[in-house]
Amino acid sequence: MAAIFNAQLSEYGSYYKVTNVYLKEIEFILPNAKYVALPNQVALILKNELNQGKNIIIKKELVDDRQNPDVPLEHFEIKTPETLEEKKTQIKAKVNQRISAYTALLSGLDLYEFFVVFTKLTSLGYEVLNEGRKEEVFLNIINTGNEDLITDLERFLELKDKFDSILRKHRGIKDFFREVDESESEEELNEVIKLNNGWLVS
Repeated sequence: MAAIFNAQLSEYGSYYKVTNVYLKEIEFILPNAKYVALPNQVALILKNELNQGKNIIIKKELVDDRQNPDVPLEHFEIKTPETLEEKKTQIKAKVNQRISAYTALLSGLDLYEFFVVFTKLTSLGYEVLNEGRKEEVFLNIINTGNEDLITDLERFLELKDKFDSILRKHRGIKDFFREVDESESEEELNEVIKLNNGWLVS
């Protein structure tokens, strides 16, 4: 099977560091970056390691002087973070991976449907985002007895709850990342992680 992934590389002395793993189409968007093609299974493994905050390097000659167009997994060196800054990067990568799983639950169809029902309800005079009158507005819609309107309201509330939940998580992440960045020792960093243990940090 033809490779569909590239590793994006940054130069560090005699090594390249893997900064991300993308579909090959990224070359058309960022054509000036350095890339190397990856076998699909290798790409998935490296992407998972990056998501865990690992550092991945490869000797330059294994990229620049290779005979095979693809690079095998054993040519990469995967390192666990050791310095405080590396550990900060690792924990933030883990959190980003988790929030990505939440946002993946939102599809383009969800967004489209939300705006469709929101526009329909507001065009009929129902201010569904008016926090001060929302109970009155929702009750007015229910009292119409119009099943289509009631279904639209139910779907609007379902999607809004999903959006609000993810927004709260994003706001929590900003505060958490600030505390991580301000940690001046591993002890302080571990305390920040402990205080945020739960959905934010596994």
